[in-house]
Amino acid sequence: MGKQGKSIDPRASAGRRAEEVDAWCARFVEDCRRRGIRVTAQRLAVYRAVVADLSHPTVETVHRRIPRQMESMSLATVYRILEFLEREGLLRRVSTTESVCRFDANLDHHQHLVCRSCGDIRDWAEAALDGVRIPRRIPRGFRAESLDIRVIGLCRACSGANRMRAKISQ
Repeated sequence: MGKQGKSIDPRASAGRRAEEVDAWCARFVEDCRRRGIRVTAQRLAVYRAVVADLSHPTVETVHRRIPRQMESMSLATVYRILEFLEREGLLRRVSTTESVCRFDANLDHHQHLVCRSCGDIRDWAEAALDGVRIPRRIPRGFRAESLDIRVIGLCRACSGANRMRAKISQ
């Protein structure tokens, strides 16, 4: 990683390849079994939908990607499974500029680039931010558990669109 950081996966909008998704799911099953967590078909389907989608999907997006043989799985069930997987540390919730929940299967240390215009979220790793830790002096009564760093701005498409609008209005 250089001084300016780098995007973890330049194919983020394309999603993961099928063999990558299968490998992630196999590790998920192993991790669950090792920890005594029951692996149900529903949990695996939800996890697979998150892993396959590098855009950090919403609950609704995950629900739409559930296989046809599980069409009867409700949105509420998908939400409960995502919350369970997050609570168990198998997925992470990603902060956005919106009030929607988005999820990430990548548990490696990284930050996120968040477009304030279109809502696109990309994984990003910056070595200079790796050393940032939760300050020792936290207000009394609050127990800090993690630190979430996100860089908010405009993605390439939105900043280009804004430049075009500015030129047109001149």
